Amino acid sequence: MLEQLADNKQTQDPGIGSSFERPLDRLVGADGNFRVNRIGRQSRLRQQFAFLVTMNWGSFVLLLLAGFMLTTLFFAGLYMMAGVENIANAELATRKERFYSALFLSSQTLTTVGYGNYFPQAPITWAISMIEAMCGLISFGAIAAVIYARVARPTARLIFARKALIAPYKNGWSLQVRLANMRNALLMDLEARYMLVLADVDEQGERINYYNLKLELERIHFLPLTWTLVHHITPDSPLADLSLEDLRKHRAEVLVMVKGVDEVYAQNVHGRHSYRFDEITWGGRFNRAFKPAKRGGTDLFLRKVHDFTPVPAPERMPKE
Repeated sequence: MLEQLADNKQTQDPGIGSSFERPLDRLVGADGNFRVNRIGRQSRLRQQFAFLVTMNWGSFVLLLLAGFMLTTLFFAGLYMMAGVENIANAELATRKERFYSALFLSSQTLTTVGYGNYFPQAPITWAISMIEAMCGLISFGAIAAVIYARVARPTARLIFARKALIAPYKNGWSLQVRLANMRNALLMDLEARYMLVLADVDEQGERINYYNLKLELERIHFLPLTWTLVHHITPDSPLADLSLEDLRKHRAEVLVMVKGVDEVYAQNVHGRHSYRFDEITWGGRFNRAFKPAKRGGTDLFLRKVHDFTPVPAPERMPKE
């Protein structure tokens, strides 16, 4: 089947790779991230900083809370080992009260709050509190740097439809993907690209072939609502004369790349998404995801970006 596409405009390897020893599940994750595990010597500090900057906000907040609690409990344990009687005004009646006293001193020292009701009164507790205070200053300084990097780093918060569609278009058929901007900040001067990836397996391993899919509209000036990316399946299209079984056999994957300018930061932002063969619906039409608002303007329903209506489609895309 791939030999039939030789006459089509096969593009060069975009930097992912053209041959592998064994078949890959997919080249790019559905979230647009490349699934690469780097093994070997690298700067762990830089890697951890990049990980903290790029992880989602929910996981980041949970990680901060977990780190704070674990650090507080660790130093509270050190105060317990050093002797809670070395903490001024500590409750010593029961083990529970002794632990609470050590925990309160630990939390006040780590955050450098220092209410004054608990404080060290022996060299060993003074030494522990000095180390903890230094750890607190360094940690909160690093956290502030990470939060600033997260806030100051412009990103494209695009929502892509869960399924790409083989949809009717101009008395023929097309490959369609719909996306929308999740933020109120406007994206301007957007450009989009499709790339079809087909795999062929032989005795030497897996060979990857890349094909550019021409879009009916590659650029738009603004993205206030939704944008449906349409590749018309003409006789010159790499998808012409292909069936869903062909896509499955060659583990087809469609890469979607979007670039635009964020009006708030006035900087370029990028968005990527990937649709594997089992994420392409063979026959469908996207439903409208917005409507006029009662008080003026337009209501955009982000959850409806994924909605579509199934339609009958031919088993194989027309070749002529």
